[in-house]
Amino acid sequence: MQSTKHILISLTLIAITGSLFAQPAQRSWSGTTVRQFIHRYADPDEIRWGTQDNSFTWQAGYLMFAMEHLWRWTGDPVCFDYIRRYVDQNVDAEGHLRQFRPDALDNFLPGYACLLLYEQTGQERYAHAAETIRRGFDAYPRFDNGMFWHSARIRQVWVDGVFMGQIFLARYASTMGHPEDYAEVVRQMKGITALCVKDNGCFVHGWDESRGAYPEVWSEGMGWLAVLWADVFDFLPEDQPGREELLDQLRRMCSGLKAVQDPRTGLWCQVVDKPLEAGNWNETSGSGMFLYLIQRAIDKGFIPAEEYQPVADRAYGGLVTKAVVNTDGFVNLTDCSSIGLKRSYAEYIAQPREISTFAAYGSFLLGTGIIEHRPGR
Repeated sequence: MQSTKHILISLTLIAITGSLFAQPAQRSWSGTTVRQFIHRYADPDEIRWGTQDNSFTWQAGYLMFAMEHLWRWTGDPVCFDYIRRYVDQNVDAEGHLRQFRPDALDNFLPGYACLLLYEQTGQERYAHAAETIRRGFDAYPRFDNGMFWHSARIRQVWVDGVFMGQIFLARYASTMGHPEDYAEVVRQMKGITALCVKDNGCFVHGWDESRGAYPEVWSEGMGWLAVLWADVFDFLPEDQPGREELLDQLRRMCSGLKAVQDPRTGLWCQVVDKPLEAGNWNETSGSGMFLYLIQRAIDKGFIPAEEYQPVADRAYGGLVTKAVVNTDGFVNLTDCSSIGLKRSYAEYIAQPREISTFAAYGSFLLGTGIIEHRPGR
């Protein structure tokens, strides 16, 4: 049975947004989907895998990240209020964190939302929470090459972990006035490039000391890096050493993605740079992330619109085909993938095609939202 708190939240959302269950109108997928998601997960601490006991980690952190972008594009208070509810359930009046565990890069991402709340309210408790999360890097394990381990239990470098840690640290350096931390952001991004980038501009899924780089480019894994590269230049000063190298890599990444976009659907495949290989399939979450990178890079003038806008527009057209309105009226997302490092192409394409993963919702909101809320559209 729903709690009184959940019922009141749901009624408030319906009053604000109208029917939650209508088929999305043209160019409104992001708005419809975010409202339905908030209705479905009225308590944001429920955004976690069923076996997890900690909601202060990447699943919720990534949804808050995506909702902040929608809030900035639209001014929609429903998104901001939901983010604040999540943070306030995890940060007490003195700024103590209820669940933060500095033993995995995944757990740093919710700090991004704490920084948003500090920027918008000026309340020191949010700054205190962000400082606690930042100190988690001080004793965090590294390889001799300077790269952070994915977690205290996983002595590997995963491309997604670089996003989880460095998007927080870049914003922390900017918001909290610690420019010395930009050097770490650049170090980790240049480091993952040295370890995992291929000649075609795509990034393989990860690396470890014993075997080196893993062989394949997993869609959602490279997608996390795409989102990091899309947004990190909002924070890095223009005179930051290494910035131009990262910008060059952004252009190589966009060029590589353009070259391997599925010509049939406009999407990208589970193994990104092998779209025509037998058994490969379009993966939703990574496709939303790549669309977001390309459109942001166009909007910021990093890549030419005349060359890349058709790529973004085709990707949007393909992405919305992965949204299916179920019999209850909710938007479900098909063909998603949540996995760790795999050893071969065959293992990647054999992974289950999941439905409505948390990562896919965040990526779908970013990909559809940036297209639907472009000025003049």
